[in-house]
Amino acid sequence: MEKQELTLKELQASIKAIDVQRSNKEISDAERETLELTAIALRDAERVAIATIQKQVIKDLEEKTAALNAQAKVIRAKVTAINKTPKALDTIESVIKKAVKIVAAVAKW
Repeated sequence: MEKQELTLKELQASIKAIDVQRSNKEISDAERETLELTAIALRDAERVAIATIQKQVIKDLEEKTAALNAQAKVIRAKVTAINKTPKALDTIESVIKKAVKIVAAVAKW
């Protein structure tokens, strides 16, 4: 992608140079027309370069998003596994509390 960015920068520099030359009032109409056609061609090439870079950026983002989604899935699985222990402890605590109530009721009887 760096080569494409370099090419884009080169295209933009060329467009700027052509625009400066076109603004020169001392050039002939034929030269001005040639420079205008050159500017149009360079702008078209610039659009193509930008579109190519955009496609690459989108592709990179999609790949990174897929990796993040995979990591999120692993994290959710680990959180679920971690949450099983407190749930089991809560169940054991409830059973013990009920057993204590039963023992206390039997002791009162």
